[in-house]
Amino acid sequence: MKKYFILLFVNLLPALALAEVHFAPGEGVQVLALNGKAVEQGTLFSATSELAAPNGKVQLAVQYTAEISRSADDYLLENSDTFVITLAASDTRVHISAPEITSQYELKAFNQEGTWQLQDDSGKPLSFVFGKLEKEGFQLGRNYENELKDFNASRHKAALPELNSETHKFSSTPSAIPPSETVKSDQKMVGQMLQYWYENATPETRNKFKSWIESSH
Repeated sequence: MKKYFILLFVNLLPALALAEVHFAPGEGVQVLALNGKAVEQGTLFSATSELAAPNGKVQLAVQYTAEISRSADDYLLENSDTFVITLAASDTRVHISAPEITSQYELKAFNQEGTWQLQDDSGKPLSFVFGKLEKEGFQLGRNYENELKDFNASRHKAALPELNSETHKFSSTPSAIPPSETVKSDQKMVGQMLQYWYENATPETRNKFKSWIESSH
């Protein structure tokens, strides 16, 4: 039985490798959070790690840094508002870019219109909805995870309420297992595989899975 599950898992590896959406931010684009979780930002000496999420609906918190011209040889860096972008994608790489912005007027228009450009590897535009994380005053040290929780609890079209739901975890502590029971290693592997598939499923698939379990009692 153990050999069967190992072979099954190995055979599924190609499908697992494809069951993701990868993100490629363009120049000046910062991905601040992915599916409600803050993204560690790169520095001068280290780049941001590659971003990926399970297939299905994906939510990003993004910001654009524009070079605003002040004279022929002088410019300043200024950040756009913080946008929340929600889209649906599967087995592709999403390229995220913004139009070239060189003036305060263009930056103001971008903040109002949210003219982000999302494309797949073939250059096909991807549809999305967007909102913004509004914060007055000083912007340093923002807690994007908390801000996104509030945003996703709203009725905004770009909100994903399911991101606020906690994911069930299979216990890995021996104390959680009654000492009188002998738990087979095969069953442990089954639990780990179920956990993996559940965490990588879309919210719709998760709901179907939970409904199936309830109806099987």
